[in-house]
Amino acid sequence: MKTLAEIRKKYQGKLDSLDLELIVADIIKKSREFVLTYPEYKITSTRNSQLTTLIERRIKREPIAYILGHKEFFGLDFKVDKNTLIPRPETELLVELAIHLVTHNPQPTTIIDVGTGSGNIIISLVKNLLRSELRPACNDVATSGRVTGYEFIGIDISKKTLNIAKKNAKTHKIDKKIKFLRGNLLEPLIKSSRLMANSSLIVIANLPYLSSKIYSSAPIDVKKYEPKSALLSGTDGLNHYKKLFKQLKKIVTSYDPPATMLQLRAGLRVTSFLEISPEQKPALQKIIKSSFSKAEFEFKKDLAGKWRICIIHIIA
Repeated sequence: MKTLAEIRKKYQGKLDSLDLELIVADIIKKSREFVLTYPEYKITSTRNSQLTTLIERRIKREPIAYILGHKEFFGLDFKVDKNTLIPRPETELLVELAIHLVTHNPQPTTIIDVGTGSGNIIISLVKNLLRSELRPACNDVATSGRVTGYEFIGIDISKKTLNIAKKNAKTHKIDKKIKFLRGNLLEPLIKSSRLMANSSLIVIANLPYLSSKIYSSAPIDVKKYEPKSALLSGTDGLNHYKKLFKQLKKIVTSYDPPATMLQLRAGLRVTSFLEISPEQKPALQKIIKSSFSKAEFEFKKDLAGKWRICIIHIIA
């Protein structure tokens, strides 16, 4: 049996101390604070063997999230594996901006998370809408805790990835509130007229956006372990967004409003939130203008001061 102090000494200089503490905490089923507070705590030979295996994986640069099988995002814990992209802190801005719009939008709205991955974006959105402090700001969040007037949908092309998203939704007890559909970007929406019953559509997309140049210089942790299909998007990193815009244009131009909306002379209102790579702003501006001549759009910087989010407003 070895103490936590002995384990720390053994791997000092070989492994980041935070990573080691998280792995040890996971093995002994205690908090990281416990690991730091009780260096004399002894672990069994069986657990020490398990610990060695996990540490060796991390030394080989496998992401800590895959080793532990979960990652925190927006204050929630999400199951992740090699089929899902690991949620990043900068993506939390995407969720914050979407929440702000949703809570101040009085219209019935269909909210689509395109390329949902682990489901972290759509699940975080729904969970926050259900929090009591947000209810007064949103007429469609009933005091019973049920979100009404909204339809939440997560789409992904991978069946394995969708299974992870569904498990996360169930873990957070909102699996009945989100529909998970399999398809290439917005294809399920295009094929189902039922989804167009609402006159307001919010499309949230954190699609692959790395250019071939940026991907080639990405850390080993990323290139070797995270799914390439969730990261790389052609030479300029914009292939997926170009396709998304074509699909959005098809939806906007073919929109057939319900009779009630015809009486109000209201068209389809689409707001799209996109996460991008900072250097893509100029190219994306040109693509948006050529795709939606009358659309209004803006860019937002992340906490590092880099252009990270693009918001597009389209009215049919």
